[in-house]
Amino acid sequence: MAKIRLRGDRVIWFIVAIFAMISIIAVFSVGSFLTKNNPEIMSKTDIWLEQFGSVALGFAALFLCYAFNYNFYRKIAPYVFGISVLMLVMLFVPGLQDERNGAVRGLKLMGHTIQVFEFVKVGLVLFISWGIEKYSKDIRTFKGFALRLLVWVIGVCAIIMVNSFSSALLLGVVSMMVFYFMDVKFKYLAITAAGAVALIVLVFGIYHAALAISPKAAEAKIFNRIKTAENRVKNFASNDKDSTADLTKLTREQLEQIDRDERQSESAKIAIKEGGIFGKGVGNGTARYSLSMAFSDFIFAAIVEETGLIGGIVIVLLYLIFLFRCIRLSFKCPDAFSQALVLGLAFLITTQAFLHILVNVRLIPITGHTLPLISHGGTAYLVLSAAFGIILSVSRTVSKMEEERLAAEAAAAAENQDGSQTAVTETKETEQQAI
Repeated sequence: MAKIRLRGDRVIWFIVAIFAMISIIAVFSVGSFLTKNNPEIMSKTDIWLEQFGSVALGFAALFLCYAFNYNFYRKIAPYVFGISVLMLVMLFVPGLQDERNGAVRGLKLMGHTIQVFEFVKVGLVLFISWGIEKYSKDIRTFKGFALRLLVWVIGVCAIIMVNSFSSALLLGVVSMMVFYFMDVKFKYLAITAAGAVALIVLVFGIYHAALAISPKAAEAKIFNRIKTAENRVKNFASNDKDSTADLTKLTREQLEQIDRDERQSESAKIAIKEGGIFGKGVGNGTARYSLSMAFSDFIFAAIVEETGLIGGIVIVLLYLIFLFRCIRLSFKCPDAFSQALVLGLAFLITTQAFLHILVNVRLIPITGHTLPLISHGGTAYLVLSAAFGIILSVSRTVSKMEEERLAAEAAAAAENQDGSQTAVTETKETEQQAI
């Protein structure tokens, strides 16, 4: 039987495998909340099988993306981006919307729900990587940078902001990080950052102006997440929801969201505190009974409760090591596209991971981001697994090039050595003939 050999960064392969094991164990352990209200139709075994299936599909996506040469992604990048933008637009079609907690983030297609934002995240990184290489000369001027790349990033973030302020912010930050590391002039990035802040202030200003004219403005779809984001920041800053907002101006959905956020944030803080250094042991946590999103948005807190500070540190280190390996890989990439692609996907995964962790330890307001390759989920796990596969595809190509270079150097050295030995032999023969 032929031996299967996985090329590429072995450390990243190892991290992917560890994440998969943690995900299956953690989701099974903290899945009690999903079953307590529907014990007759869902058991913890069902949850385990569902997550195991998500992990299996994730690995299938990873291996599929790994199998393609990264040049394939260069060819399809603009098309993937175009499809992801089309999916974003489809979120505004009433019959296709999957609305949860007052936000539309998924599409209902053929009996399944597709989380569009997950596809858009990877699609935008692909497009930025493609654009940086294709328009390398144009983006040397601010006009070229704005027209070729920036306008698309702003457009996507603006559409996403209607239903997820934090996701728009995440993509904006990741895009800026890629631009910075790909040597886009800092002056252009400073102008962009200032413009983004001004745009956010303008959006909130328009919202408050509309609210002053009519309280019903809070119910407008275009302001769907503005008030939620604002109250999350206020509640985080003051830790007192009753004194931070005029609750009479909020809709029922917004009030429910605030109450849900407060309860979950408080439960997460308690879970981490009770975990201590070594934790209560896997399966012995109690926050899963009160923390409704323990299997997704607050899975880090649930893991820390069961494995303690030690378990939390291990997870943080795994993401940091992954980021370090990707940055190291980017230095070896043969072209701008592969370099930007690796950096973009690495920044996307690790930034989302640390946003999740910082929310769980209550250092920033609630964002609703899951923990990549660990939290429960179908679309998110599938897409981010594919992102890992793309990174490993680039790593495989780089490893192959490195092997070929070393082989060429060895062959050249051997040839030089043979040439030197031949020259020495000929010299000795000449000397003997002279004697």
